[in-house]
Amino acid sequence: MAQSDSLPDRFDTALFTTMQHIGPQLVQEMDLELTPGQVFMLHFIREQPNCSASALSDKMEVNPSAVTVMLDRLEHHGFVLRQRSKKDRRMIVIQLTETGRKALSHVMDIRRIILAYCFNKLNPKEPELLVELLEHVAKISSGLNLKEFIASCSPPDMEKRKEKANPSHSES
Repeated sequence: MAQSDSLPDRFDTALFTTMQHIGPQLVQEMDLELTPGQVFMLHFIREQPNCSASALSDKMEVNPSAVTVMLDRLEHHGFVLRQRSKKDRRMIVIQLTETGRKALSHVMDIRRIILAYCFNKLNPKEPELLVELLEHVAKISSGLNLKEFIASCSPPDMEKRKEKANPSHSES
């Protein structure tokens, strides 16, 4: 990497590249009749059983009609089932079918194998340190009030934040 690349830029590039390889590109190579967005949707449904289409729309940040189209395809392929809620008959809930669970598990298993392979290419102490640091960054970033943080970043303030994020390293 060029010396002018800032740590946040390098981190962002590395994270984006890794997530592309173990996310969308992996799903496309697996030939499962699933798109990367549908895998994300299956993952959310697994984590939030009996969720609604509106909850999916909120989580995926897409309009409800796009979620309906995705659910139609998932249901057509037998990955999900839409049913009336037992608690509130007016509400439709989405559940994974056994086929959906197996497909999602298959994707996640392959991801774990790829990550284990990558970790095995590092020196023995690096994987644990990498994960600990990433967990720490995740905790810090998820604790930010993004709206307030963004509002506090006026153009002059942005330059100061960039300088703090990428201090010039003088060689001794």
